[in-house]
Amino acid sequence: MTQQDHNPYTPPESNVEDVTVVLDKTGETFIPGGQAVPAGEGVNWITQAWNFMKPKLGMWVVLGIVLFVILMIISFIPFLNILTAVIMPIFVGGIIAICEKQRMTGEVDLGLLFSGFQKNLGSLLGVGAIMFGIMILAIIVMFVVGGSAMLAMAVGSQAGGDPSMAMAGASGGMMFLAFLLMMVIYLVGYALTWFAPALIVVHNLPLGQAVSMSLSAVKKNIVPGLLFFLVMGIIMFVSALPFGLGLLITMPLFLVTYYTTYRSLFIAK
Repeated sequence: MTQQDHNPYTPPESNVEDVTVVLDKTGETFIPGGQAVPAGEGVNWITQAWNFMKPKLGMWVVLGIVLFVILMIISFIPFLNILTAVIMPIFVGGIIAICEKQRMTGEVDLGLLFSGFQKNLGSLLGVGAIMFGIMILAIIVMFVVGGSAMLAMAVGSQAGGDPSMAMAGASGGMMFLAFLLMMVIYLVGYALTWFAPALIVVHNLPLGQAVSMSLSAVKKNIVPGLLFFLVMGIIMFVSALPFGLGLLITMPLFLVTYYTTYRSLFIAK
């Protein structure tokens, strides 16, 4: 199925099935469900993001600051602040649109940061709702598993003094299990939602199909994904040490990786 050349941030209607789809005359093809890549590609995604944003570094720094200020304002608004996870995919969709336009034209259009509020809003909100629901589930599991351990420790202390070493050890084990379960649930949430904004914005996929393809791509690339998050986490930590100034670079860098990871797994030339 051949699609006509199109504006990258206003994609045409698409009904992508489980076949590769020629995107344009450049010969690029869309791979539904994504492709498996070597483990080292996890680091290359970060390198590709840096090479992508470097020619327009100043604009990306400004974009990162603008998004940070917006999220800070939202965090101070009662009730709305707890819905940041729901809203964030809308901005990620805007980042994807900005990246697509830069790839096609070489220009960074900051106005596209808000394009998700005008197009594909329902699907992007759906992505946010999924992530928000998974966050709530993770918190509930953490409190149910870890809270019972904390309660046992408190009751033991009040009943007869210091809790025994055995009880303390068992409670520590339960707390570790609670943390581990919470992290597993979070990872499932990211697997479902990481690629969904790009698939929705660039390919106009419905929410269900975008989430399904995102999960499929993650399952094929667990090792590269873990390596990516490990290295990206170290970079973010180190960049935050000099008064957080390094985050001016690494925050937009992280945002661009939404695009480079998508291009690596779903686009072939």
